[in-house]
Amino acid sequence: MTASPTPQPAAAQQKAETAERIYEVKPGDSLSKIALEVYGNAARWSEIFEANKDQIKNPNLIHPGQKFRIP
Repeated sequence: MTASPTPQPAAAQQKAETAERIYEVKPGDSLSKIALEVYGNAARWSEIFEANKDQIKNPNLIHPGQKFRIP
């Protein structure tokens, strides 16, 4: 007899699906490279920019070690 996995409450599943990730900028990164890596689409760089406007003044100038929220 095997135990069935306990189903997670819907609220817990929704929270896991909508949780933001944190991405640490590496040397050579750009917002479009990060978007390509995390979304599979470089054109979505502006979503990362919008979510991190508090620390990105110029979307063409990001620095290794910065940590961005990935919506």
